[in-house]
Amino acid sequence: MRTISFICVAAVMIGCTSTPKVVTDVTEILPPRKTTDVVVYDVNDSMPANARSIGKLKVTDGGFTPTRKCQFVDMLSIALGQTAESGGNALHIDEHRYPDLRSTCHRIWGTMYIIPDSIVNKYPSQSIQEVEERYDEALLEAMVAAQLEQEEKRKKELDNPKNVIMVNAGVSWITSEIQTPLHLYKNHAGFGMNVDYQHIWGSGLGLGIDYLYYNTSFDGDITYNTHYIGPSIVGSMMSRNSLWRMNLALGIGYAYNTENVSASIYGYPSSKSESSVGVFGQIGAEYKLAKHVGVGIQLSYLTMRLDRPEGYDTSKYKFYGVKRFDLMAGLRFYL
Repeated sequence: MRTISFICVAAVMIGCTSTPKVVTDVTEILPPRKTTDVVVYDVNDSMPANARSIGKLKVTDGGFTPTRKCQFVDMLSIALGQTAESGGNALHIDEHRYPDLRSTCHRIWGTMYIIPDSIVNKYPSQSIQEVEERYDEALLEAMVAAQLEQEEKRKKELDNPKNVIMVNAGVSWITSEIQTPLHLYKNHAGFGMNVDYQHIWGSGLGLGIDYLYYNTSFDGDITYNTHYIGPSIVGSMMSRNSLWRMNLALGIGYAYNTENVSASIYGYPSSKSESSVGVFGQIGAEYKLAKHVGVGIQLSYLTMRLDRPEGYDTSKYKFYGVKRFDLMAGLRFYL
């Protein structure tokens, strides 16, 4: 019984709401006219000076209305019929809404008028045809624009490589102050290299994993090595000709630093290792040489904290550690 009751209620609801709904607010009662006597004026059309308003109407979705029953022509026909029934011989379309997320129907808001027959400046059938053609043309333009936008989006998704491997080498600079057993160093250069993997989605955003290596020496007897590996958030953008790519990466990962001191300083060789959280940033540009190969240049930044060395006053540093910039170039492989 419950199933039967539910089917009956659903059938009643669909039957009651399967046609468009018209609502009127008539301010003057007049004898009905023929629908073929009603002239329609579009949103931007001005009404004749002697036109007199007799009320408002709106034709909207009745709820569950099939799209085939509420095209613009159908809704306009209902509005014209209601205008004639109310005694008007002119309808001005105040607002027209295309189907959207709220409704699959065209919707019309209008004002009904009575105009002396002597000043009507267009034939009813001609006015209806002009309005319908105007909206058909506007709808076609909107559809073409949407299709072009979709094609452009699809093209960008195809152009942006899905997987990129970057291999780089170049010069690195430590911009923070580093205290060694012999001297205090700043802006010290060294050799760096990195290997990055990036996976890019159609939107241009993606995820990556980055490995950085740095090597330098101080005083000829002290060597520094830094390793970093960690995940990153990636942004990628292709040029219009699909040959140039800009990329940006930000990440937090694991950093490992080693300091090796030769026997000439302490009389015996020593080594110290530290691990820390590293913060990584990178921006780069590249040029595609072929479908799967390109060349590029990039600027990277890495920072990691170090333990303060014993026997030295480092109180002036709020942050003691490595701050490094890398300028590198290398190959790109598109998979």
